[in-house]
Amino acid sequence: MKPTIAIISMGAMGAGVARGLVDGGARVITTLVGRTQASAARAAKAGVEVLQDEAALVAQADYFLSILPPSCAVALAESLLPHIRRAQRKPVFVDCNAVAPQTVLQIAAPFLAESLPFVDAGIVGSPPVPGAAGPRFYASGPGAKQFEELRAFGLDVRPLSDEVGDASALKLSYAGFNKGVQALCSAMILGATRAGVSRALWLELQYSQPELLKLLTGALPKMYAKAYRWDGEMEEIAKFLQPDVGASAIYMGAARFYSDVASDVAAGGHERVEKLNEFIEQKS
Repeated sequence: MKPTIAIISMGAMGAGVARGLVDGGARVITTLVGRTQASAARAAKAGVEVLQDEAALVAQADYFLSILPPSCAVALAESLLPHIRRAQRKPVFVDCNAVAPQTVLQIAAPFLAESLPFVDAGIVGSPPVPGAAGPRFYASGPGAKQFEELRAFGLDVRPLSDEVGDASALKLSYAGFNKGVQALCSAMILGATRAGVSRALWLELQYSQPELLKLLTGALPKMYAKAYRWDGEMEEIAKFLQPDVGASAIYMGAARFYSDVASDVAAGGHERVEKLNEFIEQKS
């Protein structure tokens, strides 16, 4: 039987996941209330059916996937909960956001208290594209096994446990490696540039850390447009690492760095971006 899957929102990840599910034979629905024209275009390209509002989505959905910037995760769940309570058929609510275990437990609490289906999911990997393997959806919580049924429609769901928080812990641990490394390396590149030793640093990395230099060359140009979302993710990692004050502070610093990059990009003043590009575009 073809499931109906509601997805909010139609950013790069949400639209990519939607496209994969549609191609896998599922029906995907969304609402564009409060969304941009770019979101509308991505939804149309993905073959997603647009409904009037959140209440209409809940009334028709078998699964509800929340794929948002971390700062929006709690508000969406709270706005959907009254509709889910009233629905005759309760959709499986899947929180796919990069939030700390503490945050996802806050989101899950009313669902669990009322025995409403809930999944804590952590997405690891880039937005899916046709013909390539998509991201992994690590899942935990009481609805994880039910969520795994979407493997039949192309979603790479990997259950971890019955405990809400486990999937979010894994997601943030991985993100702390990937995005944390990019923040730390970017900071040192900019420091070396201000000190006038960027060329010497690049040559030393080429000699002693060629794989790291290759990673930065591929990853940093993609980071600039995502920095506005990554600052919130770093704040959630900082929360996850409490009460280790020093470790938590590292990621609060990374959050501030990504916020500064995002502000530069939004204002059209790309000094940090230009300096990072100058560094990674060097040749032997």
